[in-house]
Amino acid sequence: MKPRVDEVPAAVHEVAARFVAERDERRSRTALDPGDFEQLADAGYLLTGVPAAMGGLWRGVEHSVRDYCGLVRALARGDPSLALVAAMHPAVLVFWLGVEAADQDSDAWRAQRHAYFESALAGHWWGTVISEPGSGGDPSRTRTRALPDAGGWRLTGEKHFGSGAGQASFMITTARAEGEDRPDLFVIDMRDRAWDGSAGLELRRAWDGYGMMATQSHAFLLEACPATRMAAIDGFPRAAPVAAQLTPLLFASVILGILDVAGAAAKAMVAPRWQQMRAYEQVAWTQGANQIWLAEQAFEGGLRAVEAQQQGALAAARAKLTIAELSESALGVLARVIGGGSFSRSLPFGQWSQDVRALGFLRPPWGYAYDQLLGLDLA
Repeated sequence: MKPRVDEVPAAVHEVAARFVAERDERRSRTALDPGDFEQLADAGYLLTGVPAAMGGLWRGVEHSVRDYCGLVRALARGDPSLALVAAMHPAVLVFWLGVEAADQDSDAWRAQRHAYFESALAGHWWGTVISEPGSGGDPSRTRTRALPDAGGWRLTGEKHFGSGAGQASFMITTARAEGEDRPDLFVIDMRDRAWDGSAGLELRRAWDGYGMMATQSHAFLLEACPATRMAAIDGFPRAAPVAAQLTPLLFASVILGILDVAGAAAKAMVAPRWQQMRAYEQVAWTQGANQIWLAEQAFEGGLRAVEAQQQGALAAARAKLTIAELSESALGVLARVIGGGSFSRSLPFGQWSQDVRALGFLRPPWGYAYDQLLGLDLA
């Protein structure tokens, strides 16, 4: 029996605790386990993509951000790859959660929102395959073309970093309709869709990253791929400010989940020999501990800004970038204190370092992340 809405956080944390107990086995995985997502669905996690009015967890970004980040952070302590893919579900559906009423096509917008929320209630996961080679992670630079076709759309272009491919029933992407300057959001129904090009979708390259190894962030070629366009003409730009507050903090939560377990594991190794450690090692340890503490303060500052609705998007962007930089540095410092053993595959520190680097490089890429930050800061 599915838990009540008020029981969902405890149920998800219970699942996350099981994943933590399996952490050593999970860190060698290179693919997602559908059974993990079934457990999370049974615990009610998919309700993060459903508004409270329909029995979901969403109560607006200012009221939901801390709870959502807490769930993702708990998952990341046991399985960062799974946590990142799970974070995509609310991060994607926020484009519909964040706009209740549209200025245009309001009937179509309400119908689409209802249908997509119903899909989450029915057990379907959502993901994203927006990034394109050469775009630097900027969706406004999409070269994917969208042509109308029998009441729907056909998309043609290249996409990569499609995290959750094979697990997500629906994936959002961006494309530019012929004759339009501004790109828009489209939804690809991934259910039972072949990846051999016969149904408009061809697997171009399977994910083989050093970090976030099991996210299945594949690259695809779209050739007249059937898709559904966002129903409201103004939906994408109106929802973007809400997404800009939620998504960076969800991704930062993955990093902090890694820091939680990395810091604890390092402390367990260092504490017994603290008195025998060299002066450099003691100083370096303190530097690493301070960086983890600063990352926590940046995260809390981002959360509070969103909750207070005081430049939340700017604070979330700053927090995510700050946490990404601090975490990469902190893990390097802790590795130096631990010594050469930290490079052993028998220990998780090398994998954790690659995981936080992946989140810095790819979600979003550094260049585009700083462009966003400067744009928000100067607005």
